[in-house]
Amino acid sequence: MDTEPTGREDSTAAESGIYFPPPGDGLANQAQRAAAEVGLDPDLPARLGAYVQAHPIPNPTKGIRWALWRHGYLVHVDGAFNRTCDVASLRKTWHALAVGAAIGQGRIPSLDQKLSVWQTELKGNKAAATWRHVITQSAGFDYPHPDFPAIGDPRPGTVWTYSDWNLVHVCHALAKVYGKKDFHDEYADVLKQAYFDAIGMTHWSTDIVFDRSSGMKDGVRLVISLEHMGRLGLLVLARGRWQGRQLIPRWFVEALETKQTYGMAVNYNGPYDGNMHFLRQSGRFAEAPYGFLTWVNTDGDYFPDADRAWAWGRGAGGTIVLWNRNNGIVFAAVGLQILSGPDCFPRVIEQGVAGPNPLFGARKTDWEIVNRSRRPFSRVRRRPGEGGSTDPVSPDHHCGGGTG
Repeated sequence: MDTEPTGREDSTAAESGIYFPPPGDGLANQAQRAAAEVGLDPDLPARLGAYVQAHPIPNPTKGIRWALWRHGYLVHVDGAFNRTCDVASLRKTWHALAVGAAIGQGRIPSLDQKLSVWQTELKGNKAAATWRHVITQSAGFDYPHPDFPAIGDPRPGTVWTYSDWNLVHVCHALAKVYGKKDFHDEYADVLKQAYFDAIGMTHWSTDIVFDRSSGMKDGVRLVISLEHMGRLGLLVLARGRWQGRQLIPRWFVEALETKQTYGMAVNYNGPYDGNMHFLRQSGRFAEAPYGFLTWVNTDGDYFPDADRAWAWGRGAGGTIVLWNRNNGIVFAAVGLQILSGPDCFPRVIEQGVAGPNPLFGARKTDWEIVNRSRRPFSRVRRRPGEGGSTDPVSPDHHCGGGTG
């Protein structure tokens, strides 16, 4: 039987030594440190800057800017730190965390609660879709569809398809969980109550737009800055804790950044904004590298030769938040093209980690120890149910199925 580990000591240890900025979005609230002060090579910011300049997205209408943190200490900013923009699908990770927060607050009993409890219009196979299915993009809301007759009307949890329908339903359902009519009804209040206020988020906003690719209002967008992205990345890095408060269950954060799609068929050309051309063209992804509305490197297939703990949210406009629990890195950017393959951006970061962060204390992670030799750390591929933290409310369920 799988149970949630108590994790009190581990959670506290994960938080110890991390700098949590106070509320407010000014640079004065950040603990700024030189790269060498936090165990990074002094020339790492220059190397990252060169990579960013060499890999912009085509026509970066939202500009190009980036920031780097280690264990919450701000190492470098290039560009407007507080300039906000619609981060498009990057929002998905943060909506998933709102589901985790609602579970932690007792508003949702389990990831295995059917979404039709809240979205009563769901019928047939769609009515069987759970929170777990929706945040792993395996609910099957796109089907049946005339362009994909072979897929038919799949059971939830059997076919992975990147789809705006998942965000539409998760946002509507979360709004109702927090006492709203739907996601048009002051949805910002949902995120504030979930965890945004608790981590000191200020001067951010939401938007609802019509997405021409999917032909629908695709849920709630987030209009945020590099500063906001850093806070959100730091919350995940700290295993859902913020200054002594467990805002999101640790098991949820660990599942979010771990592959959840084992055994699922895939459709990388979904009908509702689901064209994942970068996965379809590579031919390397028989299963989607996906956790809870978040991209992951669990199997080492997206970023070969890089640490498998890397996880990230990404969206149109080159918006990205990339983090690694083993080395304490949070990186946020706008206008950057993150490529898969051996010469990937995470390797550039890893090669600049000189050793443990002295400000984080004497405790060394396994990644930091191995990285001293500049060799990638390879983790054992672990299928759901073979250890690790799981949803404590559904002890007999293994997450066999499940751009962010």
